[in-house]
Order: sequence, then C-alpha cells, then structure tokens
Amino acid sequence: MPKPKGNKNFMTISRKECLTASTHLLENAECLYNDAQLLAKNNSFGRATSMLIHSTEETMKAFILFLDGNGFQFRKNTNGINNLFVNHSLRYGLAMVLSVLHIFSEDLKHFLQRVRNEPGKLIYLSKDRATIERKFLEYLKEKLKIVLFEVIWFSKAEFLRQDGFYVDYVDKIKTPLEIDENEYNEVLIRINGMRSFVLSLIESFKSDDEEFNTQLEKLKKQFLKDGWYQKIGGLIAMFRDRKTNPLENLSIAINEFSNEIQSKQEFI
Repeated sequence: MPKPKGNKNFMTISRKECLTASTHLLENAECLYNDAQLLAKNNSFGRATSMLIHSTEETMKAFILFLDGNGFQFRKNTNGINNLFVNHSLRYGLAMVLSVLHIFSEDLKHFLQRVRNEPGKLIYLSKDRATIERKFLEYLKEKLKIVLFEVIWFSKAEFLRQDGFYVDYVDKIKTPLEIDENEYNEVLIRINGMRSFVLSLIESFKSDDEEFNTQLEKLKKQFLKDGWYQKIGGLIAMFRDRKTNPLENLSIAINEFSNEIQSKQEFI
C-alpha cells in the first residue's frame, strides 16, 4: 500500500527527533555489527561481511542526523542529501571520507603525544625547514598509498555487500560461501577504524568544555559562510551520475598527486 502523503521521514523530522533517530540507528548498527561477529564464529563469512557493511550504512545515516540534531544543516542546505537515506553508494562515499580521516587522526594523536614527550626535539627540527619538508613529503606519499587503497575498496563495497548475500552468475557461479575469513577480517579492520572514529566524534559533542563548544558554534557558521554544504552537494551529484565513477576519478587524481610529490622529492 502507498504511504499516506504528509508522513514524516528523515528529511523532515525536527532536531530533537534527529537525535532520537540517530540513537536508534546507532543501536541497530551495533546489533548488525554483533550479528556479523556471531555469523563469523559459525564460519558464515559471506553473510557476516554483508552485515558489517549494512552496519556501516546505518552508522552513516546516524552520523548525519546526529550532526543536524546538534545544529548543523546538512538536510536543509545540501542538495541531494536525501539520497543518503536511500542510496547505498552515497553512504560508502561518506564512509570512505571518514575512514581516511581516521587514518590521519590516529597519526595526529601520535604526533601530539610525541610533542608532549619530546618538546625540545620539535623545536630543534623547526629550525631545519628542508628536513621538515622532506619528512612531510615522505609521510604524505606513504599515506596516499593507503588513501588510494581505501578509495578502491569502497568503490567495490556495494558488490561485496551483494556477494555476501546472493548467489550470482558473472562468467561463473559466485556464492557467499566463497568469501573466506581473510576477506571478512579485512572488512572488519576497516569497519572498526571508521566506527571508532564516528563514535569518538559523537562522544566529543557531550563535552562541557566551554572552548570546545565555542569552536563548534564557529564551525557551524563556517559551514554556511564558506559554502561547504554546496560543495558537498556537488560531490553527491557526482555519485549520482551513473555515467562516471567518482571514486575511480578520485583514484586517478590521487595517483597524479603522488607522482607530483615524487617529482618534488627529487629536487629536495
């Protein structure tokens, strides 16, 4: 039966309702995550892998609603954001961005810890700009390899989700039973990193620190002032364009950037 017109949905609920919906989505994501691990214990790695990916999708929806519930305006100002709630590939794009941010955030944590432990070493290095630039380029080049791997992996996530549930025939029989423990663990490691990053961000919003809350309000205004919602809308349009593969184009851009870094290193 068609739904009566006027029913509320994720795009029309209030800020308070966004927070409630986000909580339910995160709870469901947690259940799917736990179910995946139970399936894996029974050696059903194909279905376990699909459940992990579904868990990620619920987490992505929860994340956007949580941000809007805290005063951001993604649903109001981002063209095409409604597709996040119906389009698998769009959720993978967001998950990929968060996964990459997680990679850099972990390195930033380690760097800040080293600064705290060895402040004198940083002061010494700051006087040698050539060394700093060389080390930064080396770091960036290595990280771009990881970023490229993430882009490629998430571009195939939808196929992996389907392969874990359904038998298909593409030149030969494909069955969920073909997905082994190694493939499952590869997905689990990636999901764990992204999941940890999102949950940490959500937890940070509970801070009573006055400076944090001040900076958060500035960030909300910055998103409007600098047109970030419009830019994100442009990215969504790329993902919706079936004539192009945005992740494939991104991988090409990353390779070109990596080659540019290589050429810079040769002159240092």
